[in-house]
Amino acid sequence: MALVKISRKFTFPNMKLYNGTTNPDDHIASYKQRMFAIVIPRDLYEACMCKSFGSSLMRSMLQWYTNLPNNSITSFAQLTNTFVEQFTSRKKLEMLFGDLYQIRQHHNELLREYVGHFSHEKVSIPYCNQETVIDAFKKGLLPDGELYKELINFNYTTMEDILAGTWIEIRWEEDEVHRNKLNTVNDRHHCRGDRCHDT
Repeated sequence: MALVKISRKFTFPNMKLYNGTTNPDDHIASYKQRMFAIVIPRDLYEACMCKSFGSSLMRSMLQWYTNLPNNSITSFAQLTNTFVEQFTSRKKLEMLFGDLYQIRQHHNELLREYVGHFSHEKVSIPYCNQETVIDAFKKGLLPDGELYKELINFNYTTMEDILAGTWIEIRWEEDEVHRNKLNTVNDRHHCRGDRCHDT
């Protein structure tokens, strides 16, 4: 359907412009309610509903509307279905990305355990944004840890580079844990030997 040019400027003084933080279905319902208050000729109804929809959006949502390909929308129902699909799925992804920021390395938690937990959560998120993953991984590390300091000092741009450095740190950490255990065992044997010698 070729949409006619609408000369009248629609404004919605009582309507909050959609900014992506609320339910897109609720926004559509609110938009329809306000449009019903305007007398629109039957033959121009679809065109008016579609053309004026952009005036109820803001920021990246308005940009999405503006970037819709010419002649890609044939009805208001199609427009709203596309809108809901776009912003409901995006909202879910934002929530999933937010889950990565909840993962924190605890004190006395080995780096291998943190990486395992983080990787397990990451693979459950489709279409992971590389910058978000890297940022969440860094912020989850103990701030006084050696790996955190290294990642802050060097600007790694891929998760592969970060994990390569991380596995070096994991091997060093596990070697240190192993050495400490051996030292503890040797100290116990030494103490037992001293007591046996004293008696």
